[in-house]
Amino acid sequence: MKKALLAISVIVNLVYLINVLVDLGIRLSNVMNVILGSIFVISILGAIYFLVKSRQNSGYHPYLSLTVLTLSIASFAWLAFINYLSLIMSV
Repeated sequence: MKKALLAISVIVNLVYLINVLVDLGIRLSNVMNVILGSIFVISILGAIYFLVKSRQNSGYHPYLSLTVLTLSIASFAWLAFINYLSLIMSV
C-alpha cells in the first residue's frame, strides 16, 4: 500500500515539474494550486513518515521515500515561488 501511495506521489510530482519546466502552457486555477499545494505537503509528510518507519525495518530501502521527499519539496518550492511572484506582479 505504501509503495502505491509513494508511486502515485512520484507521478503527480513529475507531471507537475515537467509541466513547469517544459512550459506546456497549462494554466492552473487558484483552486488547482491549493489542491496541488496540499498534495505536495501531504507527500512530504508521508515520505517523512515512511522514512522514519523504514528505520525499524531492516530490509527496507528508503530510495522511493527519498525520491518522493525531494520531488515534493522541489514541487512545493516551485509552486510557492510562482504564486509569490504572481502576487507581487499582480498577474
